[in-house]
Amino acid sequence: MDTTKITYEKVESAVRRLPAQRLKTALLFIEFLEQLTEHDLDVNDAEDTDLWAAVLAHESYKQTHLNEPAETYSTAEEFLNATGDR
Repeated sequence: MDTTKITYEKVESAVRRLPAQRLKTALLFIEFLEQLTEHDLDVNDAEDTDLWAAVLAHESYKQTHLNEPAETYSTAEEFLNATGDR
């Protein structure tokens, strides 16, 4: 795909056509891109690559486990305790 032909109008049009269940994921990705530009980070940085791999793995898991309710945590400590990272 030739990315030099992508315009803001095309991006906006594509976002408007997204089904409602995909909109949140698209907006999270846009937020991720905003953070990259705000902090002037290199997209090829290993940390960013790992982060994006985690995002993709999470989305894949959600697609294969549609009937499982999402687990939510009120604090970072609660999350770490639940995931065994403490």
